[in-house]
Amino acid sequence: MKKKITAIVQARIGSSRLRGKVLKKINSKETIILLLERLSRAKKINDIIVAIPNTKENDVLFEVLKKHNYKIFRGSEKNVLKRYYDCAKNYKISNILRITGDCPLVDPLLVDKVASIYLSNNYDYVSNIEDRTFPDGMDMEFFNFKTLSKILANVISKYDKEHVTKYVLRTNIFDKYNFKQSKNFSDLRITLDTKDDFLLIKKIFENFRNSLFSYNDIIKYYQKNKKIFIKTKEASLKQERENLSQGQKIWSK
Repeated sequence: MKKKITAIVQARIGSSRLRGKVLKKINSKETIILLLERLSRAKKINDIIVAIPNTKENDVLFEVLKKHNYKIFRGSEKNVLKRYYDCAKNYKISNILRITGDCPLVDPLLVDKVASIYLSNNYDYVSNIEDRTFPDGMDMEFFNFKTLSKILANVISKYDKEHVTKYVLRTNIFDKYNFKQSKNFSDLRITLDTKDDFLLIKKIFENFRNSLFSYNDIIKYYQKNKKIFIKTKEASLKQERENLSQGQKIWSK
């Protein structure tokens, strides 16, 4: 039977660095809608569900998604891993693409490339983040429900519950594949986490006539406009140090 992939996009209003970032508008559209419109062009993704917290403050996000006719699942705010599991179980999803609301520049062409590897093999987990060559903000992770269930059964820390797949990345009990590109742009930051990130992403969207531009188009834009990416590069390095510090605390337990 042919594998079918459902993208589960995690999003929320609450964010310590940039509150309400998924509803900030670029060209009159919320960044979460820009993300979903781009992702919906991936030919190898059969369905998209947005998994949001079941808290009152996220009702406004629910209404925006409902207005645009996207499927929505509501679950735990802090235990994002459980939110993913409950969503997948509720919709009987066998194969999952994990995308976060931080990635409005997700490229459907790249999604299809990585999806093809997942679909034509029997890996437990396929991503482009384990040995990173892509920018922060172009992240994608493919895994099956069995892998998700195994993660849920093994993790106990708040860190793992919040970050969903960190357990997979630091253990060797899963059959994994990492998608890499020949040129390394891992120090480039095009994720949405701070005000500077938002201003950069806004410039990128406004630079192109429509929202159909690709990852390669973004790289070309970067190579011609490196100065406007400096602040976000510095933020990326700082975030990487924070993530490493958090991870080391978990791994040492």
